[in-house]
Amino acid sequence: MIFAPASITCIFSPQIFDDPKNSGSIGVGFTINLGVEARKGNRITINGEDWSFSTLDYVVESVELDGVEIKADLPFGCGFGMSGAAALTVAMLGDLPYIKAADLAHEAEVVNLTGLGDVVTQTFGGIVVRKNAACPSLASVERFCWDKTLDFLILGEISTKDVISDDLKRKRIGDAGKKWTKEFLKKPTFENLFFCSNKFAEETGLAELVGDVVEAVESSGGMAGMVMLGKAVFAWNGFDALKEFGEPFRAKIDSCGVRRAEDEG
Repeated sequence: MIFAPASITCIFSPQIFDDPKNSGSIGVGFTINLGVEARKGNRITINGEDWSFSTLDYVVESVELDGVEIKADLPFGCGFGMSGAAALTVAMLGDLPYIKAADLAHEAEVVNLTGLGDVVTQTFGGIVVRKNAACPSLASVERFCWDKTLDFLILGEISTKDVISDDLKRKRIGDAGKKWTKEFLKKPTFENLFFCSNKFAEETGLAELVGDVVEAVESSGGMAGMVMLGKAVFAWNGFDALKEFGEPFRAKIDSCGVRRAEDEG
């Protein structure tokens, strides 16, 4: 069984070209100890249900598997890189070398516009700064390992494809993403991650989707930022404030990246 951690993107700058291996995003993200587990099966199932999507089908067909059984800890489409985690775990079940499997998962995400940088973050693990837009084997990254437990709240879905397919939105997000990635690298601290994340969200206009929630956490003495791209929030010392808007959960930052997990089945 293979486990890939969920990926939370804080800042990103989409870079899409003809070659998916040289496409992706510059930005900052981190992995948590919730995610996706996958093992070989006779058909494609997610949490016991017969269900699939284009990115997953792309990988299953590429590695010539009959099927896979996927267990997902979090919902798809809410900014936690679950499509990337699913693609990555399934790619790792094939007979490809480790890094080629990671590259395949990245390619599947880019081709289907379900994600641009999650697979790179999930391959390396921890706090990952993606300094170029490329597949894992070509990626230039800087990593940090912080022993932190964070609070999260999911409010709804946002389509990555809808946002990055709009040329004007992609240009605005791209410029802001490069700027705030550089600003974070000048001072790569826990507090500055929230500051730069929020500035990025404000400049791109995305902050309005979760602005009330972030403000409530900050008013209570915590820190919060928007999960990209999802209608969701990550926070420090914000659990009680988040409860006013829904059902929050906690997870630890995971610094290991994709790996083989113990199979209890």
